[in-house]
Amino acid sequence: MHFVNAVAEAGSLMTRTLQRQVTPSRIKRRALSIPAEFDSDPVVWAAWLYYEEGMTQEEVADQLGVSRASVVNFLQEARDRNIVTIAVSSRHLQSIGLARELADAYGLTSCLVVPDDGGRLPVHERIGMAGARLLIERLQPDDVLGVSWGRTVQALSASLPEMKLPGVTVAQITGCSIGTTEFSPELCTSNIANRLGARCVNLHAPGIVSTAQIKRLFMQEPALVETFKIIQSSNKVLFGVGSVDDAGTAMRSGYMTPEKIAPYLARGAVGVVSGRFIDREGKPILGALDNQMIGLTLDEIAKVPERICIAGGSDKIDAVYAALNNNYATILVTDVATAKALVPRAARSHRSGVLRRS
Repeated sequence: MHFVNAVAEAGSLMTRTLQRQVTPSRIKRRALSIPAEFDSDPVVWAAWLYYEEGMTQEEVADQLGVSRASVVNFLQEARDRNIVTIAVSSRHLQSIGLARELADAYGLTSCLVVPDDGGRLPVHERIGMAGARLLIERLQPDDVLGVSWGRTVQALSASLPEMKLPGVTVAQITGCSIGTTEFSPELCTSNIANRLGARCVNLHAPGIVSTAQIKRLFMQEPALVETFKIIQSSNKVLFGVGSVDDAGTAMRSGYMTPEKIAPYLARGAVGVVSGRFIDREGKPILGALDNQMIGLTLDEIAKVPERICIAGGSDKIDAVYAALNNNYATILVTDVATAKALVPRAARSHRSGVLRRS
């Protein structure tokens, strides 16, 4: 009985083996009509099958009834037309040991260190691109994202993919300026909101008014009162860090002038966070100009639960260190050179008791 069953099983196995041998491994199918949901576009259909359904290029060619070379061209066209965007996940950048050292040294919840590219792109653009990847991974459907200004923030806004996050609110946390091609608080905010498909809340008031009295009048306006309620409800905030030298964004933009900055420099200012000056330890330096600024203060920024700082470059090392030292950031995106300078500074500050940890 056992012998008969064994023979039967062997015969069945042989039959299945012969069937596999005579069955073609792949049957060339004729071209199919493009499904309506792909808008009669073979490029979109090919991209969907390859990237979303995980087909090989040969399988896509069979499905579309075209050659494999045509599929290769379709996929390239999909990238050229931004139907498909390919980016390295920020998780891979996080694996860099330098990023972990920085996070540990300054008590950050997360840190990205952008590798050197040999000078192919400016530092602020590379940091902006990495910051965009991080931001889209961290955003939640009902977030209120406060946005400051600067070249790096603007670079981030240009690197974001188009998304649909209608429950997200993107709010401008500093007043407006005349603006340049690289500096405009309202442009940074609106660009990010447009890319995310999110609600945009601009702060329709000057960043700096001529007197403290005018500021008080502005802040009493009902529309501005309601806007500040939204801004102050931010659970995430995105900001850069500026230097105070003549090359700083604030100086180039005309937002600040040497005359306005001079009193702050005299008191030891090394950086600017959202238009506010900080000293080498990150403590706010308050002056007459602060009474004329419309926007979140440093104390208000520090109360936001998640604070994303995107900044780097040799001219900003002192300023970024100061911002980290006083816990303005919970998340940092920076470049390798800046990271290498910041890690030993943290160690020295720990020894001297200067570094402040939350």
